[in-house]
Amino acid sequence: MIDSLFYRKTSAEVWTGRNDGNDLAVQRWHQRVILVDLLHGVIPLLSPGQKGIALIGFSCDEGVRRNGGRLGAKDGPAHFRKACCNLPVHFSEDTFFLDLGDVVCAGQDMEGAQRSLAEVVGFALMNGYQPLVIGGGHEVAYGHYTGIDSYLNQGDSIGVINFDAHFDLREPNAHGTNSGTGFFQIAQDCKVSGKPFRYLPVGIQLNSNTKYLFDTAAALGVQHIAAEGFMVSNQGVIQRQLEEFIAGSTHIYLTICMDVFSSSFAPGVSAAAFSGLVPDAFFFSCLRAVMASGKVISMDIAECNPVFDQDQRTAKLAAALAFSMIT
Repeated sequence: MIDSLFYRKTSAEVWTGRNDGNDLAVQRWHQRVILVDLLHGVIPLLSPGQKGIALIGFSCDEGVRRNGGRLGAKDGPAHFRKACCNLPVHFSEDTFFLDLGDVVCAGQDMEGAQRSLAEVVGFALMNGYQPLVIGGGHEVAYGHYTGIDSYLNQGDSIGVINFDAHFDLREPNAHGTNSGTGFFQIAQDCKVSGKPFRYLPVGIQLNSNTKYLFDTAAALGVQHIAAEGFMVSNQGVIQRQLEEFIAGSTHIYLTICMDVFSSSFAPGVSAAAFSGLVPDAFFFSCLRAVMASGKVISMDIAECNPVFDQDQRTAKLAAALAFSMIT
């Protein structure tokens, strides 16, 4: 299914941690995860109504390199797994939790990695699993979206909710597409196919986006939720924006760029900023509300960069996000 050039299975040694016994009440993620080698293994079949989560790593930061960012996010999936090993199991006993390994970037072939990711995402969805993709640079978004779109029926619409400090609506530069062009590429694909481009970025920072990007968003009909307005005093307005956006889409693709958070909470990112969202009770209530809609078909966490992390703060926050999304 996937070219071996763009794939690496996960070693069993990665998933180790504390063991308090095998009873469901004391199990941790490392005890429940099932490692699948996509080159030689078989994915477990789900019974009707049974839930399955498929963890997919995207070991690539070529898009960050092309975009002039700080390299290192290609090691984000390994960093993330380490932070997740000891998370307690709070999903149901009959839930299958798979680790499908990493899609890797061979040399500088980011486009090949994105195509391979699309194949793996489509494969997981076809088998009834909800993908959780861990990057890697935010070039993960284009490959991820393409995989979702290839799986869905023609009449289905995909709404993208992106927690991010940046619009990522840049046009390709002299080096081609990159980590900042993903949603511009999606918009162009939608224009060609005749599908609506439904995109809601949350956490946009004025000092992280040029006026041209704000103009581009307006031209594409993209509304956004600004970082400075993302606070509990605006809870009613924000929840209505999220609810209205979700209601207008058949499915939701949820993506979180770790640079949406203040660098005091997430220092290990490719483009750090002193300000940003705070991962407090309000933020997690918004995240849970999106998940509770029942429309989230697939999700990812991008830009987790261990080279610049401190005390595993960024990885632990990414693990907490995944825990909330899965649970």
